[in-house]
Amino acid sequence: MSGWSPQSPSGPVVVGVAFAYAVVLAYLVLIRGAILLGVIVGLVVVAVYFLWRLLVAVEAVTDGAHRIADEREQN
Repeated sequence: MSGWSPQSPSGPVVVGVAFAYAVVLAYLVLIRGAILLGVIVGLVVVAVYFLWRLLVAVEAVTDGAHRIADEREQN
Protein backbone atom coordinates (compact mmCIF):
# COMPACT_ATOMS: atom_id res chain seq x y z
CA MET A 1 0.00 0.00 0.00
CA SER A 2 1.31 3.43 -0.81
CA GLY A 3 1.74 6.31 1.60
CA TRP A 4 -1.14 8.20 -0.02
CA SER A 5 -3.86 9.43 2.27
CA PRO A 6 -7.02 11.30 1.26
CA GLN A 7 -7.32 15.01 1.85
CA SER A 8 -9.12 16.09 4.99
CA PRO A 9 -10.86 19.41 5.52
CA SER A 10 -8.63 21.86 7.34
CA GLY A 11 -9.34 22.84 10.92
CA PRO A 12 -10.56 26.36 10.15
CA VAL A 13 -12.97 25.02 7.51
CA VAL A 14 -14.46 22.52 9.96
CA VAL A 15 -14.79 25.18 12.65
CA GLY A 16 -16.37 27.62 10.17
CA VAL A 17 -18.92 25.09 8.93
CA ALA A 18 -19.74 23.99 12.48
CA PHE A 19 -20.19 27.61 13.59
CA ALA A 20 -22.38 28.45 10.60
CA TYR A 21 -24.52 25.37 11.24
CA ALA A 22 -24.83 26.25 14.93
CA VAL A 23 -26.00 29.76 14.01
CA VAL A 24 -28.52 28.43 11.48
CA LEU A 25 -29.76 25.79 13.92
CA ALA A 26 -30.13 28.36 16.71
CA TYR A 27 -32.10 30.64 14.37
CA LEU A 28 -34.36 27.84 13.19
CA VAL A 29 -35.05 26.52 16.68
CA LEU A 30 -35.24 29.74 18.70
CA ILE A 31 -36.74 32.18 16.19
CA ARG A 32 -38.68 30.04 13.73
CA GLY A 33 -39.44 27.08 16.01
CA ALA A 34 -38.67 24.63 13.22
CA ILE A 35 -36.27 22.02 14.59
CA LEU A 36 -37.01 19.63 11.72
CA LEU A 37 -35.79 22.21 9.22
CA GLY A 38 -32.57 22.47 11.25
CA VAL A 39 -32.13 18.71 11.09
CA ILE A 40 -32.67 18.78 7.33
CA VAL A 41 -30.01 21.48 6.94
CA GLY A 42 -27.62 19.32 8.99
CA LEU A 43 -28.35 16.30 6.82
CA VAL A 44 -27.60 18.35 3.70
CA VAL A 45 -24.25 19.42 5.17
CA VAL A 46 -23.37 15.79 5.99
CA ALA A 47 -24.49 14.62 2.54
CA VAL A 48 -22.27 17.23 0.86
CA TYR A 49 -19.33 16.04 2.98
CA PHE A 50 -19.92 12.41 2.01
CA LEU A 51 -20.21 13.32 -1.67
CA TRP A 52 -16.90 15.18 -1.39
CA ARG A 53 -15.27 12.11 0.20
CA LEU A 54 -16.71 9.94 -2.60
CA LEU A 55 -15.21 12.27 -5.19
CA VAL A 56 -11.81 12.07 -3.48
CA ALA A 57 -12.02 8.26 -3.43
CA VAL A 58 -12.95 8.08 -7.11
CA GLU A 59 -10.05 10.39 -7.97
CA ALA A 60 -7.70 8.12 -6.02
CA VAL A 61 -8.95 5.05 -7.87
CA THR A 62 -8.54 6.70 -11.27
CA ASP A 63 -5.08 7.95 -10.31
CA GLY A 64 -4.10 4.41 -9.34
CA ALA A 65 -5.49 3.05 -12.61
CA HIS A 66 -3.45 5.62 -14.55
CA ARG A 67 -0.29 4.66 -12.66
CA ILE A 68 -0.89 0.95 -13.40
CA ALA A 69 -1.51 1.72 -17.08
CA ASP A 70 1.65 3.83 -17.29
CA GLU A 71 3.69 1.05 -15.66
CA ARG A 72 2.32 -1.58 -18.06
CA GLU A 73 2.99 0.70 -21.00
CA GLN A 74 6.64 1.02 -19.99
CA ASN A 75 7.11 -2.76 -19.66
